[in-house]
Amino acid sequence: MIYLIYISSNFSAFSQTDHDTTISRHGQLQEVVVTATKFPKPADQTGNAVIVITHEQLLHSQGETLSQILDEQTGITINGANSNYGKDKAIYIRGAGSDYAIVLLDGMPLYDPSGMGGAFDLRLIPVDDIERIEIVKGGLSTLYGTDAIAGVINIITRHPANKPIEGNASVSYGSYQTLQAHAGLSGQKNKFSYDVQYDHLQSGGISEATDSTGKAGFDKDGMNSNAVLARLGWQVNNHLQLQPFFRYDYFHGNTDANSFTDSKDYYQATDLNTGLQAHYQLTGGAVHAHYLYENIRRTYHSEAYGDSHYKGLQQDAEIYWNQDLSKHIQLLAGLDYRYMKMPDTTAKKKNPSVYLLSPYVAWFWVNATGFNVEIGGRFTHHQQYGDNFSFTFNPSFTFHSGVILSADISSAFKAPTLTMLYGPYSPNPDLKPETAYQYEVGLTVPYGLSGSDMRLTVFRRNIRNIIVYTPAKYINQDKQRDWGIEYENTLQLNQALSFTGSFVFLNGQLTTLENGKDTTYDNLLRKPQAAFKFSAQWQITPQWYVSSSLENIGARTDLDFNTYPYVPVTLKAYTLWNAFVSYTLQKKYMFFLQLRNLTNAKYAEVYGYNTLGFHVQGGIRARF
Repeated sequence: MIYLIYISSNFSAFSQTDHDTTISRHGQLQEVVVTATKFPKPADQTGNAVIVITHEQLLHSQGETLSQILDEQTGITINGANSNYGKDKAIYIRGAGSDYAIVLLDGMPLYDPSGMGGAFDLRLIPVDDIERIEIVKGGLSTLYGTDAIAGVINIITRHPANKPIEGNASVSYGSYQTLQAHAGLSGQKNKFSYDVQYDHLQSGGISEATDSTGKAGFDKDGMNSNAVLARLGWQVNNHLQLQPFFRYDYFHGNTDANSFTDSKDYYQATDLNTGLQAHYQLTGGAVHAHYLYENIRRTYHSEAYGDSHYKGLQQDAEIYWNQDLSKHIQLLAGLDYRYMKMPDTTAKKKNPSVYLLSPYVAWFWVNATGFNVEIGGRFTHHQQYGDNFSFTFNPSFTFHSGVILSADISSAFKAPTLTMLYGPYSPNPDLKPETAYQYEVGLTVPYGLSGSDMRLTVFRRNIRNIIVYTPAKYINQDKQRDWGIEYENTLQLNQALSFTGSFVFLNGQLTTLENGKDTTYDNLLRKPQAAFKFSAQWQITPQWYVSSSLENIGARTDLDFNTYPYVPVTLKAYTLWNAFVSYTLQKKYMFFLQLRNLTNAKYAEVYGYNTLGFHVQGGIRARF
């Protein structure tokens, strides 16, 4: 069966359903993705390493947080994913730091201008609002601008029901007094659609910090979060679609003062984003546009130091056009404007702000003989530091046997944050952007039934002008060199039973200045050098579904921040065994049970902080 590519009713080019596929030249079904090129394209026509988490996979992840789901993917570590629910989560893609990945919501960048590195907080995104997730690894600044050094995570929200009204709801309860609840209404009629969703998560938690004596009686650090999403859609005519949206998230979590140190501290955050998306269909192409306004507020309450307040404002406006110029040539051209502000009267420059203006273009060659290539570039003008340029060269070749050989040579950058440029502590307005160059080669070999394949990827990434803090001021100083190997294998035994497995090896070296001399040493802080992940999925009957996963995470290096200078410590390797079972009744009700850390493994993701032991989450999901 051939499936047609279409823009779904939530009016975003980033909202394809998880059934969008096309037939490849060797006869296998190919997933259609949008994040790698910003418009719908078969996965075998891009040389990027792409991970797609489908809606079906998300349904079979009930009871998990977004951080836990992402942490299960090849080459990705979410530090803190299995720690206390309220603990901060850091995204590490292929060993890169947490500030080198962009989180998108329906293709629009989420960003925290008030943060030290600008990274968005994953705790503010509920899973039940998500239709699918597309992850593209590698340098992607040509398409997505600043911070896209290690990869892009595109959270694609669910689209409205294809009828006047449909409700959906879920509720679950489990270990650590954890309660998850979701309720929503959506629908469409004639030229209009709507979608309203509400999510709640709370947990009694565990002590965030480790009690090294086992007798101090550390208190449990709970959390509470709520999220609201509302969208309207209007099919103005056969070509033009408009969609205003509103999203608000609230998070409150109790925290501890430091590793091995109990306290009554807490962290509170809100994120409001609103705006408009538009899509205009052309013959052989489309014009897409969006405007996003985002307002983030954060408060850290410390028993010792009182309250610290942070505010960040972002506006992002983008328009881009994709067009088939001929049978073999496709063009993408766009203009992106981003404005960031940090309301802070204590900063060296009161209430600092900055803007980036970036035109970009990409050219795609698609050939029935199997050769595909992408060549693109982005010119960025930054209000403070000036100009920089990013590029990508991404060829791939699909042999008649279905084997795909791909390569990627690209550059990417990270602009200095407002805190680094103008903040209250050691700012430096003369900072330059961090720049990165990545080289990647991939080999994909299909075998057996459709959906079975093996992929081997080798990559190298060099980051220069890394911004570091000194008592005098932030400076561009360090260099980071990373390389790694990723092996992935998917085996589809039949329509009901499949297995997936992966192995990742990483190596990283940091060059810095110590005592006036360049010093180079191994550096994969909190990131495993080796990681093995395996899962099995079995649709036993149309009603019963079972899956199980196993993760072996190698030893990692961390720092003991209770000493100065900081002393390196080793976090031991660990293995996690998880399982999931569900029963579907009348295609409307799904009863599920999520079991995590079945062996009750004892380990640490961050030195001096606890992780979750064996825990269970059970509930029901309904559609009506």
